[in-house]
Amino acid sequence: MIHCDGILENIVIAILCIFTLVLLVCLVRAIQGPRYTDRLIALNMICTVVILMICLLSYWMNAFYMIDVAILYGLLNLLAIIVLSRISIRRYRGRKEQKK
Repeated sequence: MIHCDGILENIVIAILCIFTLVLLVCLVRAIQGPRYTDRLIALNMICTVVILMICLLSYWMNAFYMIDVAILYGLLNLLAIIVLSRISIRRYRGRKEQKK
């Protein structure tokens, strides 16, 4: 078992706080994003930061089964981004054909 001592625990907490700030900035970008693609990229970044936070929490709490949760969340993120990207491409092509 890995044990977090005082200094390492403080570093993990500081990194989690930084990830929380990054998460909030990405959330603001996802809400304000002028284009659909900006929102899509912000959503992908939010999911990536959440995966990193889950991995750090699993290390901090010595609950390594949470790594499996992070992997599943990453796969769901990949699937969601692929579906949303395909929808975005179809919308773009449809608008392009309507202009012709």
